[in-house]
Amino acid sequence: MRTPYALAAAGCLVVLSWGAQAASAKDSPDPVAALVDGHVITVAEVEAKAKDDLARENANYAEAQRRAANAHRATLQALREATLEGMIRERALAAEASATGKSADDIVASFAAHDPTDEEMRAYYKANATPSAPPYDQVVGVIHERLLAQAREQAEAELVRSLRAHHPVEWRLARERLEVAAVGPTRGPADAPVTLVEFADFQCPYCGRLEAVLKPVLARYPTTVKFVYRQLPIPQLHPNALLAAQASVCAEQQGQFWPVHDALFELFLGKGTLDATTLPAIGEAAGLDSTAFQACLASGKADAVISRDTTDADQIGVEGTPALFVNGRPLRGVVSEDTLRDAIDEELARVSRTRG
Repeated sequence: MRTPYALAAAGCLVVLSWGAQAASAKDSPDPVAALVDGHVITVAEVEAKAKDDLARENANYAEAQRRAANAHRATLQALREATLEGMIRERALAAEASATGKSADDIVASFAAHDPTDEEMRAYYKANATPSAPPYDQVVGVIHERLLAQAREQAEAELVRSLRAHHPVEWRLARERLEVAAVGPTRGPADAPVTLVEFADFQCPYCGRLEAVLKPVLARYPTTVKFVYRQLPIPQLHPNALLAAQASVCAEQQGQFWPVHDALFELFLGKGTLDATTLPAIGEAAGLDSTAFQACLASGKADAVISRDTTDADQIGVEGTPALFVNGRPLRGVVSEDTLRDAIDEELARVSRTRG
């Protein structure tokens, strides 16, 4: 940030009177910023000289305000929803205890998380370790805590699902909902009542994990859910992500986005690399015209689509991948199949009430 400062120069004295009217120059049409040997520098002259810097700073400030407002709104809504979820759980648990004659503590205990075994922890290490990862014995404690946290989360979800099966819940609190354009490669009927939009990075391991969730969910709702894929490569973290995104956009121009989409996720999940050898092979397996495919990659035409998607993601406050939206409702991070199904069912019920 630029700030006013005093200067001492031989034979001259710079007197700062920022925004004030100097007595000897009171007839000046603009407020005086300074006098140099009796010559006026007006605030208007300063503003004109610093025009570009001031405009840049104002734009940065406006952007910071926008991001802060989005984050604040999302935090408030998350607090409301978490509080309501807790209240629903308490009332459903009390109703279940009354109906079964069991104590609430006994019901909760029946869904206790199991402690991860050494076999499970070693399997997790093998599936996630990078070549530079520390030995298993050095990270076993971290793995244990991570798997235990996942087990507790799953146990809690199973408890809530069991309670709601016996004590139906109709959620009426307005959800956080953003304007998310559903533009891009699509699976499912165009007129589906529920639209899923995902911003993803082909090389992101969490996006790969979400793929395993999305496939059975989309198969479960063949006529009521539309899925749209949008590009959000993060080359700072994943060096091959941009090339993968460009390849998928070029495949889309030949009507073969989804075969290339699936192949890219399989490649990266298998810890493969994308290079001059693997990329043509992926295109060939998808039945692409190799000449047109390579020409598209060389032309840079795919970058316009990627830029559009990344700009849209930034405007709605997406901070990482995967970012999934259900009719504009954000589901952050990797969600479970049950969580996604619950969100879709809630949307279907909401749409049904609205249309009814």
